[in-house]
Amino acid sequence: MQSLLHPLNSTLDRFLALDARWLAVAAIFQVAILVFRSSAWRAVLRQAYPHTRISLKDVVASYAAGVALNDYTPARAGEVLKVALLRMRLSGSSLPAVAASSSLILAFDLVVGVALTVAAWAFGVMPALPQLSLTTGLVALSIIASGVAVLAASPRLRARIREGGAILAHPGTYMRRVVPAQLGAWVCRIGVAFALLAAFGLPATFMLAGLVVIATSVSSLVPTPGGAGAQQVLVVYVLQHTAAASVVLSFSIGMQVGLTAMNTLVGIAGLIVVFGSFRPAVIRAGLRAAREKEDDSRLSVELFSQVHRHAG
Repeated sequence: MQSLLHPLNSTLDRFLALDARWLAVAAIFQVAILVFRSSAWRAVLRQAYPHTRISLKDVVASYAAGVALNDYTPARAGEVLKVALLRMRLSGSSLPAVAASSSLILAFDLVVGVALTVAAWAFGVMPALPQLSLTTGLVALSIIASGVAVLAASPRLRARIREGGAILAHPGTYMRRVVPAQLGAWVCRIGVAFALLAAFGLPATFMLAGLVVIATSVSSLVPTPGGAGAQQVLVVYVLQHTAAASVVLSFSIGMQVGLTAMNTLVGIAGLIVVFGSFRPAVIRAGLRAAREKEDDSRLSVELFSQVHRHAG
């Protein structure tokens, strides 16, 4: 029995020895990530709706609620929540246009994440890139085909999506207002990893923090809540030369649990901002009322049902 309890006691001791100062720094960086990405999303929306007042508070609240849901559900269901909540707060907006604006933020992160992952793999600090199975390829093709079919059949939906991506017609504005904010979010992600490495007493360098960020980004592609499991495997791999595997595993678990708790608290605050309450009945009533007001509800339901039928 003593041999079985020893690993658990060692892990508990590591958590009790965490440096609270570095944990506070990590929390500040984590909130800054939400603010930077929300600022980028707001800039995209302001180009789509130049005559509508778009509050940064509303964008942050919607974004934070979606991030929190992503930590508990597979297939990044929180992205749908972000869009739905912000649509509620923007009078005169449409669900397809807000979804298109959100997709621009995700596309930038995807490009940066893939570039960093390929670079890390090329230098031998990441495991071999996974090969796509035939099933995965067919699912991806079916999702693309479904989206193309829906767009081809609906000129109004195409117009709404163009509205959400209006900033692409102004490259200068995109480079000035969107790119710096999104790059700032990536720098803050490295800051979170750096601070948590220091809090756990592991070697804290920008290189190692960057590898942790890449590992967590890749793990988010795995269809488990928050990439749980895959994240631990990848973090242990990229930090294998810095400390014992048990120590790195404790760090990875602690990082995921801590950030999930942080995101949950901020997400709850976001829901309170949007609905004025955290009571489930109030939230359900608000979502129901928003759906009844949605002038593009048929198009929106058709689009999202196509995507989730294949993703689920």
